[in-house]
Amino acid sequence: MTRQAIFLLATCAVGALSTATTAIAQTAPAERQVSVEEVIVTADRRERRLQDVPTAISAITEQALERSRIVDLSSLSTSVPSFSMTESSALGKELSIRGVTSVRILDATAEPSVGMFVDEVYLSRMGSAFTDFYDLERVEVIRGPQGVLLGKNVVGGAISVITAKPKFDPSGATTISFGNYDSVMATGYVTGPLTEDLAGRVAFQVRNRSGYSENVVLGGDMDNLKSYQGRGELLYRAPNADLQALLTFDYGSDETDGTARVMSDDPFAAGVGVVAAWREAQGLGPRDATSPQHEYSRRITRGASLRIDWGVFEGAKLTSITGWRSSKGVMGYNQLGVGSPPGLADTFYSTSERPETISQELRLVSDNPDSRFDWIVGAFHQSDDVTRYDSNVATTSTTIAALSGTFLYTNEADLKTTAVFGQVGYKFTDQLKATVGLRYTMDDKSGVRLAECLEDGGDGLCVAALVLAKGQSFTVDYGKDWNALTPQGIIEYRPTESIMIYASAAKGFKGGGWDHLPSTAAAASIGYDPEKATNYELGVKSDLFDRRVRLNLAAFQMDYKDLQSQQLVLECLCLITSNAGSAKIKGLEAEGTWAVNEDLTLTASGSWLDAKYKDFVDGAGVVFSGNRIQRSPEYKFDLGANYVFGVGQWDRAFSLQTNYTKQGKSYWTPANTFYQKPFGLWDASLRVQPPNAPWSVTVWGKNLTDELYAVAAQTFFGDLMNYYAPPKTYGVDLKYEF
Repeated sequence: MTRQAIFLLATCAVGALSTATTAIAQTAPAERQVSVEEVIVTADRRERRLQDVPTAISAITEQALERSRIVDLSSLSTSVPSFSMTESSALGKELSIRGVTSVRILDATAEPSVGMFVDEVYLSRMGSAFTDFYDLERVEVIRGPQGVLLGKNVVGGAISVITAKPKFDPSGATTISFGNYDSVMATGYVTGPLTEDLAGRVAFQVRNRSGYSENVVLGGDMDNLKSYQGRGELLYRAPNADLQALLTFDYGSDETDGTARVMSDDPFAAGVGVVAAWREAQGLGPRDATSPQHEYSRRITRGASLRIDWGVFEGAKLTSITGWRSSKGVMGYNQLGVGSPPGLADTFYSTSERPETISQELRLVSDNPDSRFDWIVGAFHQSDDVTRYDSNVATTSTTIAALSGTFLYTNEADLKTTAVFGQVGYKFTDQLKATVGLRYTMDDKSGVRLAECLEDGGDGLCVAALVLAKGQSFTVDYGKDWNALTPQGIIEYRPTESIMIYASAAKGFKGGGWDHLPSTAAAASIGYDPEKATNYELGVKSDLFDRRVRLNLAAFQMDYKDLQSQQLVLECLCLITSNAGSAKIKGLEAEGTWAVNEDLTLTASGSWLDAKYKDFVDGAGVVFSGNRIQRSPEYKFDLGANYVFGVGQWDRAFSLQTNYTKQGKSYWTPANTFYQKPFGLWDASLRVQPPNAPWSVTVWGKNLTDELYAVAAQTFFGDLMNYYAPPKTYGVDLKYEF
């Protein structure tokens, strides 16, 4: 799709919407007050209506999160356009927005392509510093590069989680949920005034369930969960000044008995995979795991933040956000999910990661609604200290040297980033506005990596990928700094009060780093540079038919350069990650809501992606140019309905909600051989809450057709290793509000 075609599409859409709005407004009944819910977002660091922000944003409110039972990133990813997630383990969450995918972000220096924020504090290590969704005000999924206000690592977009804040009116609620797989979830909050100027809020969530899979070798569950989380907040409002301060503390921990890795036959390899054939002979199903070791995953995270908002002078507000987070994640698993034999190797991999982050942002924001100018200036600094250990203990029933031995990698990384940014907007008329912004970012990364071969299996070569013998080691000091300018420009035009059309151009970048498990000292010293993306976008935001219909559209084209990919370097005869590729991504997105009447609301959303590598050749000389970008489904759509009805004296006491999501084919690697075939998910719930009653009961089900699909996969010598998503789940929620 050319930029001219995109412009023509948006222009035609605006014209049609304007005509339809005028026609329906003349015939719509004046007495009807039904309208689509208004949503306030802070994606551009101001509190504004969703429809007033010239950016593609999906805002999921507290009510929508609860009714759709969205409790984490995995359940969020199934219902938002252009957003998907790969999850090979509890510490291995890789997010993708608009085809921009975070891959191989295991190293202490590696960074994602999609940013994660909680109350505007950036989470640099999503694996160990996880967050479940509980007691939230909303979640904003911001699509496209946001290099000015949100900073680096927002190439594809960002996930912004906004927690519920303390209130001076006392209230509270608690919910207990029971479901299949012995699932028990309890969540709740209480808030209210502590003094005339101070309010508090305490929230918690507990999630426990049995496993979706069973280890048939050792006995016991896999893909199970025990999770405990809590948050405390204090809000101070000065009585005689435009000043408030919010102090937040949070704690979370979870543990599982590992993620099942299930082998099936690789349809693109000759013959039948050895492990797949063995599993078929044993009569094993897709939820039967065969790891010969006890697997585990445990995470603990603690965080605190202090936000101060001060009307420092008339027409401007100063905001200071200080964040601190300390986490620990440990994990141990059999890499192939099977012993040797039948597998080529019995390889148990364990890792431990301990990041500690301190961040500070200062920004001054204009606050004069009568002015034609609005502006933001600010500065940001973040420091990460990350210690990571990686170990592999492998044996083999074959004579292949690289499949036996024990290695240990230790990596201590010091990561610093500093940025200054500014943005200014000007209204030429009440209909036309222009905004420009710029951010300058400086990255400084350094560290020490130690690699040791503790055992080589007697063949003189450690387990892959370490090219050392028993007792040998290397230590490498590494370091490099980068800087980048990321500008953005936006034009807004309002043909009517209820329609906005915008055009934008923006740049973003993802930080550079070093390889996770370098095979030699030479490879350990070679870093890779940041990725860069330039996005061109046209969008329409509209509230039609007296705000009974909301329709938002976006068309975009992204030039993606310096892709971080593995290459063969002759100087060290090793595979390293380098910048060797480019891609072009084009797409369309649409989100709509129709309040048919006061009882029935219909929703629909969808995305189409043409995401292809433009120039990509791997280290072995294989050409991937023209192939689709891995983990980027061509299409995705979601259809939903909510119907409220009554029975007898229980007027409007029942609420039925249903959603169906369909996702297209998605390739797992740049080779475009094996892939996840298209799949659809059907969710539904029925809520009962009598008029004026403080309690409600909700019966719910997710993936009701029990669709079997993978959330990650990789090949290994003729076998395809799958990580399957949750099966059909169902249960009942009991809620009490006070």
